[in-house]
Amino acid sequence: MPPKKNLLFACYGLGIGGIERCLVNLINILPEDEFDVDLLVMNPEYALKDQIRRQVNFLDAFSYILNTEFTMQEIRKRGGLWKYRKMLLPYFDHRVRIKLGLPLWTTFRPLEKKYDVAVAYSQNGLAPYYVADKVTAGRKVLWYHNGAYEKKEKDYALDQRYYPRFDYVVAVSRHCAGVLREKFPCLEGKITVLRNICDREHILQGADAFVPEGFSGAAAQIVTVGRLAPEKGPDLALEACRLLREEGRKIVWHWVGDGPMMEKARAEVKRLGLEDCFRLEGDQQNPYPYIKNAGIYVQPSYYEAYSTTVTEARVLAKPIVTTAVGGMEDQLTDGITGSIVPISARALAEAIGSLLDREETARTFTENLQKEALGGSQELEAYRETVFA
Repeated sequence: MPPKKNLLFACYGLGIGGIERCLVNLINILPEDEFDVDLLVMNPEYALKDQIRRQVNFLDAFSYILNTEFTMQEIRKRGGLWKYRKMLLPYFDHRVRIKLGLPLWTTFRPLEKKYDVAVAYSQNGLAPYYVADKVTAGRKVLWYHNGAYEKKEKDYALDQRYYPRFDYVVAVSRHCAGVLREKFPCLEGKITVLRNICDREHILQGADAFVPEGFSGAAAQIVTVGRLAPEKGPDLALEACRLLREEGRKIVWHWVGDGPMMEKARAEVKRLGLEDCFRLEGDQQNPYPYIKNAGIYVQPSYYEAYSTTVTEARVLAKPIVTTAVGGMEDQLTDGITGSIVPISARALAEAIGSLLDREETARTFTENLQKEALGGSQELEAYRETVFA
């Protein structure tokens, strides 16, 4: 048997989110007799930590990186300023760098260990730059999860310097790969499309854990899972809900997730008079009972790379309505396994109304989704043949 490979994953955090769930799924499926895994969580967000089911060595981020949002509370928790007085100068230097727009990771400590493969498991945050500059590895991989590239000027120029330093840049859908090729022609030959890992058994088991409140009665139950952030389209969902109620539809729309638009969404629910039919459920470590008990799953995004929550709704064979963004055509066949509609509240409302009126169409979507073989084994083989070869 060949020796085990040493892998490093550096990530923004392990909070509740699609990228984080995909990382947990990937780590769980990696055979322990083939791979040793170190994990560097660069921000102390650990909501999904307990869902990792295999042996993982969690590196102490406090020993390597700085984060002014959490450093002082971490110092107090570990013994106080006197004990960690040597960190004060780096801490203030870090704050100055933030104010002046200077690189933050250049003063971080490098990892001592040499890895076979080091993965920056997201384009977000400092992980790509830290892995490029501060990690020694035989192969370096950047995982790109965004359905758009929105950085400009100095930030774009920075990525133009750093992205080519990776041996592979993984795009999670064909659309995502197209975005990267357009913005970074120099990456041609390094971009590979690898689907996110789907933990089918975990989804099915979690879906039976409980029945959420508010799913009883005669109203049709609609569910969306996602961060309350502009790109996820909560404004489209709220307007579509208003239009459906204006038509006299009896619905309850559950939005599962938190985010920067929570307060604005609460105000909009009140302004539109939707308190009785649009429920903000907040973050849920286990969102699957909400999806399972829905009549329709809706993803109203403005852009996506490869939607984790749509994949989860496919596993649970829910009739799906989604906007025509990103990797949706990689996930659904319009009119066969779901409805893919233009990015507008009215188009969403019309597709939802059509499913409510035509039960046979919803039933066909469900039956076709039940025939799909979604799981992680095929994806793992693709990973073995490329980034982990």
